[in-house]
Amino acid sequence: MPDVTSKLSRAGAAVAVLATLATGCATTSSGGSGGETSKSLRYWSMWTQTEPQAKALQKSIDAFTAKTGIRVDVQWQGRKVLDKVGPALLSGNAPDLVDQGFDRLLPALAANGKAQDLTSVLAMDTGEGRKVGDAVPAKFLDVLPKGKDGTPWMIPYESVSVSLFYNGKDPLVTEPPKTWEDLLAICKAAKAAGKACIGTDGDQGWATQYWFDYLLNRNGGSVAALAADRSGAAFNDPAVLKSAQQVEQLVKEGYLAKGYDATKYPEQQNHWARGESVFFLMGSWLPSEAEKFKDGASEFKSVAFPTTGDAARNAVDFLPFGFAIPKGAGNAEAAGRFIAFFLQRDQLAGIATDAKNITPRADIPAPAELADVAQQLKDRPSRLPDDNADADWQDKVLVAQYDNLWLGRTDAAGFVGQAAKASADYWKAKG
Repeated sequence: MPDVTSKLSRAGAAVAVLATLATGCATTSSGGSGGETSKSLRYWSMWTQTEPQAKALQKSIDAFTAKTGIRVDVQWQGRKVLDKVGPALLSGNAPDLVDQGFDRLLPALAANGKAQDLTSVLAMDTGEGRKVGDAVPAKFLDVLPKGKDGTPWMIPYESVSVSLFYNGKDPLVTEPPKTWEDLLAICKAAKAAGKACIGTDGDQGWATQYWFDYLLNRNGGSVAALAADRSGAAFNDPAVLKSAQQVEQLVKEGYLAKGYDATKYPEQQNHWARGESVFFLMGSWLPSEAEKFKDGASEFKSVAFPTTGDAARNAVDFLPFGFAIPKGAGNAEAAGRFIAFFLQRDQLAGIATDAKNITPRADIPAPAELADVAQQLKDRPSRLPDDNADADWQDKVLVAQYDNLWLGRTDAAGFVGQAAKASADYWKAKG
């Protein structure tokens, strides 16, 4: 996984299933017959040409052109695609269609009014007698933040989530943990058996912080509320201290893999895959990354993050990748037609069968290794990781201070106090 700045960007790199990450700019035009062949659209994609998502998309591009006569000039730009969209918008040469993770598309386009309203696309027929807005479950669309003008701006085509992975054949996990107490009981048994309970690479604060984010959510708090309070006083919420104390318990009880504070990604992840720890909290790209290190007797399974009291607080992270149409696109209607075409069941299925990832459509089976994750996304409420809190604040305040807690350098109360001060200082420096 490359060293990028946001959680979802890291996810985007990982869900490529270890494909080549070099940025590609080769342009391929898909020819076809029938329809109005003079029409075309320019599509800049986050994938590189050799990645499985690109291959699935290219199949649909070819089929779309054959059916409609609309040529798709696709450039497989790679992860930094949005770095090029901004200048293109200023020069009046914007692409008609782009894709990326929601956390990158939001600040680059939607938050500053540079993404088109996709209400009309949601109303388009996918070609199955079904609207785009009906093909994607409403709970996925509703959880996405609206654009600057309050309208929908993104159509998801790939779903990533974060859950607790384990070996389904591990005798220590006779039942996957539903509550925090269940998890601690398994950790206690693992420690008695001389086995690490939780695998974690200590140098990956963006990932280890998933523990605090989920705990805070389960305890009734919100990372977004912490980020939005410029005084730092929001850290006085009892849910913050409780969540920090629960993290501290994992550290002090020795439930984290030995040496985790000195290892670098993906060392502990690989140890987990070999059966050396019971659980690993990570995004749904984990099975693909860890497969080649897998103990032959292992069966990768996952369970939603445990509840901590109120069973109704059981939402799972939803990290979508999808399409947006920049304002100024000259062929927005054609771009919308392609989005609707790709959201067809037979077209979108390639994300599951070829790219081995989960789609938003409930009628497309997930890959076997992600069946548990897909079921969690289907059955439970959806939430954005860290409640879509300001990414820069997360990196410079929350993760920076949380590292001290996770690595055992401070206790729960120390973390709360230090983070509150760091947050106030951050916003004061912002002016």
